[in-house]
Amino acid sequence: MVPPAATAIYLRGMEAGGGLILALVVVLAWQTLFARLRGRLAGWDGLIGALAFALLAPEQAPLWQQALALSFGVVIGEQIFGGRGWSFLNPAVVGLAFLLFSFPGLDLQPAGVWLAAASLPGALLLLASGLISWRVMVAVAASLAGTALITGAELAWDEMFTGTIVFGVVFLACDPVSAAATNVGRWCYGFLTGALLVVFGLGGEQGGSIHVLVFAVLVASIFAPLIDHCVVALNIRRRRVRNG
Repeated sequence: MVPPAATAIYLRGMEAGGGLILALVVVLAWQTLFARLRGRLAGWDGLIGALAFALLAPEQAPLWQQALALSFGVVIGEQIFGGRGWSFLNPAVVGLAFLLFSFPGLDLQPAGVWLAAASLPGALLLLASGLISWRVMVAVAASLAGTALITGAELAWDEMFTGTIVFGVVFLACDPVSAAATNVGRWCYGFLTGALLVVFGLGGEQGGSIHVLVFAVLVASIFAPLIDHCVVALNIRRRRVRNG
């Protein structure tokens, strides 16, 4: 996330820097508080979500709104389930959705081509280390193109694979905690995310807006545990039948 954050500060100036600092402080404060309450060591895993939220949060939103939304995302989307590793939602996605629901009229920051390009080194590193799955990426791309073709949605390639989609898929949809964990489940999760992008209006009035991606990832993440449960149940049933 360092190259995207540096790119955002360079392109947007100190306003982006203020939002980044606020997001980091809010996330670390909540993580430290819950870690102390649970008798654990505070971790640094929330920094990725904090940076992703800050890069996409609307410039016109006051800092108190951003702090409130991110607090909701961290506490309700993650910490009440036990923290990262026990939760199934991405706190940045929950926080961005909270902003859109609670303060109508806000426009989230679109991730331009430079921000998307700055995300590629991180994507390659995450893929090489196995922290994110290439299956999710391929499934989202295939489902997005296939659903647009089946439904007759008039989407050009530059609308389907904008900087917003690239950045969002890498750092939001591919989050190993909120995405499906089984290999088959990752394909299904990716296909569901891509289909929801079209269903929710990608290419409509908001075009490649991050609004559509946020809600597509949020809904797909809610279904991810069920997808994994079904995959595991089918594997168990198949082995029982095969082994008598």
